[in-house]
Amino acid sequence: MTTEFRAAYQCAVLTLVSAVLFAAVFHFNAWVFSALEYRTGINWVFLPSGFRVILVLVLGIPGAIGIMLGSWYIDRATLIGDVNGLVVLNGIVSGWTPWLVQKWLEKRELFSAHLDDMTAQKLLTFTVVYSAANASAHHTVWVWLHRTQVNWWIDVWPMFVGDAAGALLMLYAWKLLLMSARHWQVGPRI
Repeated sequence: MTTEFRAAYQCAVLTLVSAVLFAAVFHFNAWVFSALEYRTGINWVFLPSGFRVILVLVLGIPGAIGIMLGSWYIDRATLIGDVNGLVVLNGIVSGWTPWLVQKWLEKRELFSAHLDDMTAQKLLTFTVVYSAANASAHHTVWVWLHRTQVNWWIDVWPMFVGDAAGALLMLYAWKLLLMSARHWQVGPRI
């Protein structure tokens, strides 16, 4: 296997795994937090928001593309009517917003691509900026496509809160998981 082929193969596998995992987390969230739905597409706790961030932080562009593909799959199955433009733009916003926020924060030296440097403050900064950008981008797309049930100034806040809550839950759970893995890798002290 050539190096280029191996890299392309790994990228494709990571992208597909990201898409499947993102769809699974989306359905898990719908099952667990269905009572906390503000309206269709907006939850007060949205774990996939945090999973988006994890996928992008760990996998980079394959994670972003996987999220986009997973979003297309989810939206195509759940949205009714002539919604092709909405499906495409929702997927683009879902997949690329966390990646763009990461790059924007890195450029301003407020965030590091190295996960070892992750502090509580950096995690919180990333979560707040990402949640605001994601909620704003989704609502802008919905208004632009004349989704009649959308009131940008009112509906953006529950999505922001849901994205922030979901992202914080997932990111801190991920951080605890990584800390536990390091602890057990070194071995428990007797």
